[in-house]
Amino acid sequence: MNTRRIQIALTLMLGGLIAAIAWAQSAEEVFLIDQPVDQDVYAAAREVNVQSSIAGDFVAAAQRVTVDGNVTGDIIVAAQEIDVRSQVNDDLRAAGQTVEISSPIAGHLVAAGYSVTVREDVGDWAWLTGNTVEVLGDVGGDLSISANNILINAEIDGNVELTGDELSLGPEANVRGDLTWRSDNEADISPEANIGGEFIEEPLPGLAEGVTSGRALWFTISVIFAVMVLFLLFSRPMRASADRIAAHPAMSLVLGFAVLIVAPVLALILIFSPLNAWVGLGVLGIYLVVLLLGVLTGLFAVSDLVLRRFQSKPAIWQALVAILVTVIAVGLLSYIPYLGAVTVLVIWLLGIGALCRGGWAALRNYGRDRLQQT
Repeated sequence: MNTRRIQIALTLMLGGLIAAIAWAQSAEEVFLIDQPVDQDVYAAAREVNVQSSIAGDFVAAAQRVTVDGNVTGDIIVAAQEIDVRSQVNDDLRAAGQTVEISSPIAGHLVAAGYSVTVREDVGDWAWLTGNTVEVLGDVGGDLSISANNILINAEIDGNVELTGDELSLGPEANVRGDLTWRSDNEADISPEANIGGEFIEEPLPGLAEGVTSGRALWFTISVIFAVMVLFLLFSRPMRASADRIAAHPAMSLVLGFAVLIVAPVLALILIFSPLNAWVGLGVLGIYLVVLLLGVLTGLFAVSDLVLRRFQSKPAIWQALVAILVTVIAVGLLSYIPYLGAVTVLVIWLLGIGALCRGGWAALRNYGRDRLQQT
């Protein structure tokens, strides 16, 4: 496994961990920085907006992060929408659905998102992953991209490694080193584009390389971030679900399997019933939410149960580290034929079962309280 990729993965995971903690500790709607700050800034809110300078590092988690002020140190952000529009004097690490970079970066760049666009120059190397990645600004070092759709229309001083489905090299593309294109499709290279070194075409990477690919890393980071945030926001219910699995694992497993099979059938029956179509749509919506929360709950339960075998009352940081290790371990295990699929399915079913048991217990207690009040 490439050492640089390990460093990048750990950097993104650390950024997600810090951002998750900050997010859970703040309930503000808008976090505005409109005055100069002479120290590091850690921010979390629905929206974070930097309009003035920061003489240090900037770490943020939000639905939307906008940087219009000059940042002297590193920037580490995790958000649905990220828009960096001012000079970054060191490194930038960003993870979100949409990442837009419209200002120069003095150091290196690590970005992951569904859509990543780099419009200005990057002083050092860059590592990017997502569904669509566009590089329109020059890169001062090596460039590595893993995405479905890749567009490069800039000057790259180092070597370029690309993995994806579609590649377009624009007329202003100038690669001074080698360009390696890993795909089952041919690249679309403009006649005006220049490749100073060799142009190497290879098939898509196999299983061993796929474990360390950008997509696999991005998915793993997303799951780690989601489990951490869920735990930090709802630690008591999450630990209660882990206790239910520990006390009655078979019951949780059977209930999870029953919900997985019966719920969609029930929803379809109700949808095509003229009197209960809206109820069926509601059941289907709840079912999809339970599927998502079930796998996150199951992963947390495994990490929490293993951790509490060694530490009866673990601290928050220990729980977060356990989540990190568990998700990575399960992700690696999932690549093993049969055994990996069975393990992931069992964890998923345990999480669904524990989640449904917890929901039923909450409804029963609510009904009992209402009856007592009456």
